[in-house]
Amino acid sequence: MRQNKLLRASSFRLALLYAGLLTASVLVLFGVTYWFATDYAAQDETNEIGVELASIQDEARSQGADRLPAIIDNHLRLRRDVRAVYLLQDPAGHKIIGNIDALTPFVGPTILNSVLDGQMLLVRAYGTRLANGDYLIVGQDTATLRQMKALIVRAFSVGFVVTVLMAILGSVIVSTTVLKRVDAVNRTARAIMGGDFSQRVPVRGTDDEFDELAASMNAMLDRIEDLMRSMRQVSNDIAHDLRTPLTRLRQRLEYAKRRVYSVEELHDVLGHSISQVDSILETFGALLRIAQIEAGGREEKNAAIDISKLLLAIVDDFAPAAEDHGQRLVAEIEPQLRAQGDPELLTQLVVNLVENAIRHSPSGARISVQARASGEGIELAVCDTGPGIPLQERENVLRPFYRLEASRTTEGNGLGLSLVAAIAKRHHAKLSFGDNAPGLRVAVLFPVAA
Repeated sequence: MRQNKLLRASSFRLALLYAGLLTASVLVLFGVTYWFATDYAAQDETNEIGVELASIQDEARSQGADRLPAIIDNHLRLRRDVRAVYLLQDPAGHKIIGNIDALTPFVGPTILNSVLDGQMLLVRAYGTRLANGDYLIVGQDTATLRQMKALIVRAFSVGFVVTVLMAILGSVIVSTTVLKRVDAVNRTARAIMGGDFSQRVPVRGTDDEFDELAASMNAMLDRIEDLMRSMRQVSNDIAHDLRTPLTRLRQRLEYAKRRVYSVEELHDVLGHSISQVDSILETFGALLRIAQIEAGGREEKNAAIDISKLLLAIVDDFAPAAEDHGQRLVAEIEPQLRAQGDPELLTQLVVNLVENAIRHSPSGARISVQARASGEGIELAVCDTGPGIPLQERENVLRPFYRLEASRTTEGNGLGLSLVAAIAKRHHAKLSFGDNAPGLRVAVLFPVAA
């Protein structure tokens, strides 16, 4: 089964394709090498024959034509080791001297099958007609060329077999390695589909493309696990925090059903019930906005925003509400601060922080909206002189529906800071809580690229 899986693997087929291309390249290299080497050796033999023929003719001219048989005999003795071929015939075709039998005269280069020393040999020869009518052939056994051809064929045959074996072995090794990495991904995926969300794709530390893929998948799985955990938490929070108002609403309506009310009393009951329904709908709306922001389901509206102008407008809008609570809302904003972001979401972020500060600060408190530029980006902050948030509770208040004991009697649904955290995360901003001494300082640092 493992073998069948290997044969079906795309990596194995690709590796075999690469092996086939490599084999074809070896064959092309063999053909080119064989052609050039044999052509060079044949040309070298032809040149050597030409030099020998010219040497014999020069000696004959210098010593006299009648000395030609003696000259050929001398060359026969000197070049016996290279199996040279010589033949001198008279005009009638009778052999005068030589080490092969008389032949039908030909002029120019040719390949002969001749008996030399009792052996049939393949001879490269050149024939020429002399001035006195005699016919001269000078040649050489092609054994050296044949041996070289055989050596090239043997060398490339061995190399070809080794190349094919190595290519197949390499295909198997590469495919097996790839299959192991893919199997690790498949095992992780099956474990996660089985409900074990803690599983992650193993990273080998080789920093190759598989490690990059594993890191990306693990980051995706971390994000999915966070979303699943958040969904479970929100579901639990909804079940816990909305059960009470829904139960009260049902009891009120059940009680009204059993009792006879006057028109005024009935209007009062219905009005109170509608207020509770509106509060529940507001809670669901806030949850929906948080879910859309965290899941990326909300349409992006990134634009260049004049932060200074946006914050000043919010301070002007909420200053009367702060005065109604006996508080003072002030702006400490540097001019001409600009950033990239979603204007609607950034407005919602600041409004939530300002509303929280007004709601949870006592009469006489000072609330300031601050903005300044720094080397890290643009920092927005809402500071108050209220009771603040204990250090150990600052992470908890970002959870949906979480409320401090001191704030349970005030209006709200415990989703304001959760929405702020979601918007900050969407803009890659850093949300932090600090001590305003006294009171709370909530800061949001938007990076330069935001």
